[in-house]
Amino acid sequence: MPRRFVAGRRVGELENEILEVLWSAGTWLTGREVLERLGDESRAYTTVMTVLGRLVDKALVERVEEGKTHRYRAAGDPDELTAQAIRALLSATAHPRVALARFIEHLDDPQLVAELATAVKRRRRRP
Repeated sequence: MPRRFVAGRRVGELENEILEVLWSAGTWLTGREVLERLGDESRAYTTVMTVLGRLVDKALVERVEEGKTHRYRAAGDPDELTAQAIRALLSATAHPRVALARFIEHLDDPQLVAELATAVKRRRRRP
């Protein structure tokens, strides 16, 4: 089963398919709606619900209760989820400024460094 990473977290094939469904929906969906949009009639509803629970535990999906039903949506687009993961990593260290500075020092992509500098300048201009 192919695996990939989303926001630094390993996700399996079905997890990735479910995230794609949620990203394309752009709104809250029930587990049944997720199952229907997967378009695979051989998948069990309970399997989809189990995977949705795992994605909630990984903080990649949000869940709200609506009566007796739960609704799900992606906790952000792929870029926002990655940004959240970076913020969480930085908040987990005693010296986030040092960690971030070391990260930037080891970047070997001049264009990325320039884009980061531009983003920092924009951020400084905000009140």
